[in-house]
Amino acid sequence: MHIGEEVILLPILFTLIGFVIWTIFSTIRRYKIANLQAGMQTKLLEKFGSGQELLSYVQSDAGKNFLESLTMEQRTPYGRILGAAQVSVILVLLSFAFLFLRGRVAGAEEGFLVFGTITLCLGFGFGLSAALSYYLSKSLGLLTERTAHRP
Repeated sequence: MHIGEEVILLPILFTLIGFVIWTIFSTIRRYKIANLQAGMQTKLLEKFGSGQELLSYVQSDAGKNFLESLTMEQRTPYGRILGAAQVSVILVLLSFAFLFLRGRVAGAEEGFLVFGTITLCLGFGFGLSAALSYYLSKSLGLLTERTAHRP
C-alpha cells in the first residue's frame, strides 16, 4: 500500500464509522422521543372523563400549545436554513483542506483533487440551498416571530 492510499482511506474509514455511530444514536433519540410522546398522549387521554372535555381542552389556547409541542420534529425554517449553512461552511473548509493537501502528499494529488472538487461543489450547493430556502421562506411568510422562538 502506498502512502497516498493510506492518506485517503483513513479519513474515509473514520467518516464512515462516525456516520454509523451518529445514525445509531439519532435513531435511539427519536425512538425515545416517540415513546415519551406516546406516554404523554396516553396520560392526557386518561385524564379526561369524556370526549367533550377533551375537545374543549384541545380548542383552548393551552391545549393548542400542548398539541403543537407533541409533534415529532419541530424544526423551524430558521433551524433548517442554519443547518444547511453550517454544512456548507464545513464542506467548503474541508474541500480547501483537501485541495491544500493535494500539493503536499506525493502520489495522492489526483485523489485529493477529486475529493476537494466534490466537497467544494457540495459546499456551494448547500450554501445555495440555504440562501434559496431563506429567500423562499421569507417571501412565503414562513419566517415569523412565532417560529423564531421555537426550538
